[in-house]
Amino acid sequence: MLLPVRGEPLLSHAVHGLLDSGCVDRIVVAGPARHRAAYPPLTCHGDRVVLVTDEPVAGDIAPANANHGDATLRSALSAAAPGPDDVVLVHDATRAFVPASVIAAAVDTVRDGVDAAVPVEPVADTVKVVDTEGIVQGTRDRSLLRHAQAPVAVRADVLAELLTGAAAPTGTAELVARLDGRARTVPGDPHGMCVRTPFDVAVIEALLSTENTA
Repeated sequence: MLLPVRGEPLLSHAVHGLLDSGCVDRIVVAGPARHRAAYPPLTCHGDRVVLVTDEPVAGDIAPANANHGDATLRSALSAAAPGPDDVVLVHDATRAFVPASVIAAAVDTVRDGVDAAVPVEPVADTVKVVDTEGIVQGTRDRSLLRHAQAPVAVRADVLAELLTGAAAPTGTAELVARLDGRARTVPGDPHGMCVRTPFDVAVIEALLSTENTA
């Protein structure tokens, strides 16, 4: 989450992108307490950005067998304090450069009456199905496959329901899986790529440079 791009951590890029989208009222940044030193620059946004670490939130009681990830997401939702009909964006800082238009499309789709919306990109590669011995058994129809991106837009009451109990989702991928047919897709964007490695940094910086010189 703290990988730098153009001299700024991905977390900062993600926060700025959400604020610039024009459809986000408040951001709750949830992450490890050990990264606390990276959070102070975000406080310049005033009460629009709230910081929550993985330390327990007063009054928040999680199931005894809940893991770190769902406890963090539960604490973030508690800090956001949305109304039941509000739209909550569950984001991943590694996808910090998703365009504002994609964020707005996800939010608008939920406001139109669905439970959740997720940005996706078509799968361009040929996907083979193999058995346990590594033998090719078939080819998946890639016209029905999509790369899921972030943020995932979801009704606040639906997210609260999913976070109840021990088997709560811990991130965007698990959240989409747990929505079980209730999430509608919206078109994603190449800029919504996951940035985790130095190679990914080189790719996103090349995309950004091309965009700035176009």
